Amino acid sequence: MTSPLMEYLPPVAPQQPPSGAGKYHGAVATGYDAKRESSPKWLIEQAIIEGWLNELPAGTKIIDIPAGTGRFFDCYQRNNHLVVAVDRSRDMLQQAAQKVRDAKRFQFGAGDITNMNQLPDKLFDVAVSVRVTRWVIGEYGPDGIARMLKELQRVTLAKIILTARVANHPFAVTLDLIDSALDGWKISRNEVGVDMDYRILMIEPA
Repeated sequence: MTSPLMEYLPPVAPQQPPSGAGKYHGAVATGYDAKRESSPKWLIEQAIIEGWLNELPAGTKIIDIPAGTGRFFDCYQRNNHLVVAVDRSRDMLQQAAQKVRDAKRFQFGAGDITNMNQLPDKLFDVAVSVRVTRWVIGEYGPDGIARMLKELQRVTLAKIILTARVANHPFAVTLDLIDSALDGWKISRNEVGVDMDYRILMIEPA
């Protein structure tokens, strides 16, 4: 990428609390993939989301937030997408950076999905936000989900890919809550993940 997009991201504290979304540091970050990548939940999620990413044209600008350890990086690179990878954990981003083969197509930065106010509007074609809703609602409540979705809609032009456990969980993020936070956007695809309560969603302008 040619523009220093990450200079617009608000700073985050260098050390997050060792619980909730702040626990992904050190050994938790280095062992993240190995602990999950063979699970049915991961494999179903991966197949559906990569299928959607494969539909995007080369050169699509994507914000992956939280990027975690870069689980979709191989797919991005196969499809020649341009990616800004953002996470609250710098340790997770360090793991993700090891998967990059073409550094010109990737930028990295620490940031919070509920606070992207310094990023310009409609900067990205697509946002990918996987396995984050339970941490947002756990830390900020339903208002945090509304702020997150407002920000994703603001910085994104065409598609938001989101996962959520929508029922039967203390930190469930219901489809009604998601719908209530959409302004001129709608859920266009709603795929069942590992069970009926876990959904993989595509959100697009109505």
